[in-house]
Amino acid sequence: MIQKIISRLLLGMFAFVFCSPVFAVEETESRPAAAGELQAVISAQETVAVGAEIGFSAARSFNPFPERPEVFSWNFGDGSMAAGEEVAHVFRDAGIYEIQLTMQVGSESDEVSFPLLVFEKRILLLTDSASHESKIAMLAETAREQNIFLDTTWGVGNQAGFFAGENAIAAALQEKFETLRETDLIILWTRGGDGLTGLASFAQKLNPPLDFSLKEVVVITDSSLDSFARIARGSFATLRPREILLTRPDALRDAVLVENPAELSAILEQQAIPFRVIDSGLEKFSFTAPLSFLVNYLVSEGIPSSVILLVLMLPVIATFVAFLKQVVGVTTFGVYTPSVLTLSFLAIGLKLGIAVLFVVVVASILIRKILSRYRLAYTPRLAIVLTFVSFAIFGAIVLLTYLAPFGEYFRMADLIAASIFPMLIMSTLAEKFVSIQTEKGARSAIRMFTELLLVSLACYLIVGEWSSLQTLMLAHPEIIFLFLLADVILGKFTGLRITEYIRFREVIKRTEEE
Repeated sequence: MIQKIISRLLLGMFAFVFCSPVFAVEETESRPAAAGELQAVISAQETVAVGAEIGFSAARSFNPFPERPEVFSWNFGDGSMAAGEEVAHVFRDAGIYEIQLTMQVGSESDEVSFPLLVFEKRILLLTDSASHESKIAMLAETAREQNIFLDTTWGVGNQAGFFAGENAIAAALQEKFETLRETDLIILWTRGGDGLTGLASFAQKLNPPLDFSLKEVVVITDSSLDSFARIARGSFATLRPREILLTRPDALRDAVLVENPAELSAILEQQAIPFRVIDSGLEKFSFTAPLSFLVNYLVSEGIPSSVILLVLMLPVIATFVAFLKQVVGVTTFGVYTPSVLTLSFLAIGLKLGIAVLFVVVVASILIRKILSRYRLAYTPRLAIVLTFVSFAIFGAIVLLTYLAPFGEYFRMADLIAASIFPMLIMSTLAEKFVSIQTEKGARSAIRMFTELLLVSLACYLIVGEWSSLQTLMLAHPEIIFLFLLADVILGKFTGLRITEYIRFREVIKRTEEE
């Protein structure tokens, strides 16, 4: 029985945690070598800047006659020729060149071609909008025809949890650092303000610092531009770019294909596409909006927006839980437990959060059942339960690390480092679960746990998936005072709860009839 439960636990964790990897290939081959026949293969980058040296290699070519030497001849498509297995060339003009390699072995020969983009302008695009992949791919091809290299990083915001998302953005920027340094246009199309604050946080850690004064930062968003503009001032104070332009997805094509990024705002105005331009840093402190100033100040000082957002969302979660308990009549482990559980889901992601919670509950049930055979005092028994729960979490970490090679997309080391404290906080649920199980039985404990999970999931969907609410809270944190007012109103509520109306509907019906 125990083995069956553990196997289901591992299967469930695998289903929640595993995700298809996303790979980015920098260097490509013209074609793979086939066994048994002479075949020329070109290994090189697909793009290079005008005036920069690029290397070409024929080392992966296949020679079925090892006793005969190979002769490699290169034609770079611009009138230049070269010979040798490893060659380098500098292109002086932009365009798409067809690189040709001829491999000669005795009387046998093979020829292969390789398309190369020599660009005069490169643009960095960070996006998590995988649903628009085809649109961006078509735009990249159009840009390629105009000698523009659209260097795109996918999935930077699709990581599990707030912290993992920021780690992914930092990793993507590090991977594309050469483009980040050379480009004068950075386009961010990520959920909420993650891309902009992630860029600001990454830039602040660079030593030596990177000069953004001549760079244009374009942020594509569906959120309120006015609210987003309030958040962007903190990032502007950190980056100090030429300007930050906030606009809609309809402006992406113009942003990529415009010859001079400084002219983009004029083009958008002609096409009636909404936009906001941020060209200054923090506003002066105002007593009418003190929290807004402080949020922007923290962002400008390098505090991640995800950390600020988790703090600001706690009153929202607590008020929603209080409403469910006071008006709906849902039974949970108090207000604190579902609030902390929701914050843990937000911090480490829903899939990993549910997997860890599942580990905690299953381990608690199994260990309590084993310990029921022994006469032990309650407190030492609980200490033993927590010890084995920690072992179970440790085993889950080992399993996740083992699965990491199948999905580097998770960047598992960073994810676990950011998730360990939420995991340990979730492990304390074992104490409450065991306590309820001892007092009211396993059925009541499972029912309360199910309601706790449903409440936490509802809070997560509202707070974690509603990007407009996140933007609103960061732009206008004074909204917290409205939630305080809502708590006072809930505190004055003395009527029947919705579940009580359902439970006592027959009694209420008879009373009304009488």
